[in-house]
Amino acid sequence: MMTITSGLAASAAAKSVPVVAAPAGTAGEQACGDLPFQLFRGYVIIAEGSLGGLTGRHLLIDTGSSPTVLDAAVARQLGLAGRRADLLLLNNDARVRASLLSTLVLGPIRAQALPVLVADLSLIQKDLGTRIDAIIGLDVLRTSFVIDYHARRISFGPSPRLVNSIPFETGSPFVTVTMRVDGDPVRLLVDTGASGLLLFYGEHYRSKPLPLMRVQSSTNISGTFNLEQVELSDVRLGGLHRQKQTAYVVRTPERASGDFDGLMGIPALGIKQVAFDFERGMLSWK
Repeated sequence: MMTITSGLAASAAAKSVPVVAAPAGTAGEQACGDLPFQLFRGYVIIAEGSLGGLTGRHLLIDTGSSPTVLDAAVARQLGLAGRRADLLLLNNDARVRASLLSTLVLGPIRAQALPVLVADLSLIQKDLGTRIDAIIGLDVLRTSFVIDYHARRISFGPSPRLVNSIPFETGSPFVTVTMRVDGDPVRLLVDTGASGLLLFYGEHYRSKPLPLMRVQSSTNISGTFNLEQVELSDVRLGGLHRQKQTAYVVRTPERASGDFDGLMGIPALGIKQVAFDFERGMLSWK
């Protein structure tokens, strides 16, 4: 079973945002400090933090998600109520609850009265083989930071300009950039929860069919769905140029795809360090 994650880790693209997240700190405040993390499957980032006073929680860092998603078991521990909401996934809708988390601590970041979604993350936990108490999205990570996959550390604070850089197409809560895929511009969501390059099936692929290598399955909280593995002949992102890049095409309802054409996993492109600079609106990497 191969897993492409986004939005709800081990899932793909949770793009419906039924609540507006509160700021992760005082307006204009820049959180500073380092946060170690564990790396699963070469791309899934899990750090420790606290949720509503519960310490030692396992928090999955997912820049393709907003708002933050709390596991239903944790919500029960905290006695959280909430109203029913729908979450759009690549394969189906998921019934979740919208609630309010009193406090969240992640390294130097402190959030209070944070709107969250509550969902059953047990399938994700089973697939990854570890406990997941929440999926932390860009509603919380609205401050500049650098992810170092080699050192397994996130550094919050003013971002350095790394070797390659391009401007954001859009900013928080979803960061997108434009990649040239086989010569055509494609807008992609920058997604630390994605294991690879995932492209939504659309007009581009109907007019320029890609050779199908194989069909694989992926799991999210709504079940399983198919991904078509293909090989791209030319991929360009700023100064990054890769040939014969593996990608996955997913046939998804238009309403679930959002204002972009796919998801960009980071390590799959050979990137070892990536910086999200929200002050300058830049993505840089090496």
